[in-house]
Amino acid sequence: MTTRLRRGKGRLPVDLDEIEEIDDLHRAQKGLIGGDPYKRHANNPLVPPEPEPWFCVAQASPEHWKRLRRFLQEAPVEVEIGAGDGRFILEWAERHPERHFLAFEIRPKLVKRIYEGLKARGLSNLWVCDDDARGVLLDIVPPSTVDVVHILMPDPWWKKRQAKRRLISSYMLDVIATVLRPGGIFRFETDVEGFPELVDALVERHPAFAPHDPSLGERFADAPLSSRQRWCVEHGVPIFRRYYRRL
Repeated sequence: MTTRLRRGKGRLPVDLDEIEEIDDLHRAQKGLIGGDPYKRHANNPLVPPEPEPWFCVAQASPEHWKRLRRFLQEAPVEVEIGAGDGRFILEWAERHPERHFLAFEIRPKLVKRIYEGLKARGLSNLWVCDDDARGVLLDIVPPSTVDVVHILMPDPWWKKRQAKRRLISSYMLDVIATVLRPGGIFRFETDVEGFPELVDALVERHPAFAPHDPSLGERFADAPLSSRQRWCVEHGVPIFRRYYRRL
């Protein structure tokens, strides 16, 4: 499969005024992809019948909510936000059957691809969710239960009118901090220059995280690459990595 790489505008600026504007919008639940997740695609025909491991808040029955909650409490948990075609999370989950994984991806066709991948591999330790994690993560995941949150190669949303869709904000750090257990890791990787510094600036202002610690990356030294990361490696595009520990 060929992945098209869009290089964008070069370096993403660290604009603190824009960051605060985005944060205000996120706290008001504005800028979510697809709008209100409890109203979005309530009849999505791609979602398989329960009890399959595909979660959509607008369609899930109370029993399905309970199934997912049990799944997230039965083993150490890792969450990927923006899983794309699932190249990373499928292989990572296959390598670690002792752990449970939840993958968020808002593009239904890609969610379907991940779901088909987990079924083909016979994985019982991975669920998928097609909702915007910013709007549902706190509803779905119990506090202090997650070991690792992965955000790999997120869209920087270059245009100012689209910046509200950018995944990382102070509010999102609040959300991630809530679901991470103390000592848990927020793993962020990007090929966009300036994006790591933007996240560093947000983390520096957040009381729940320690600054970037490269030594935490040893845990992911052999982690499989996402499709975009693989393209970057093949074409000599640098990948910037950040690892933040939950205090």
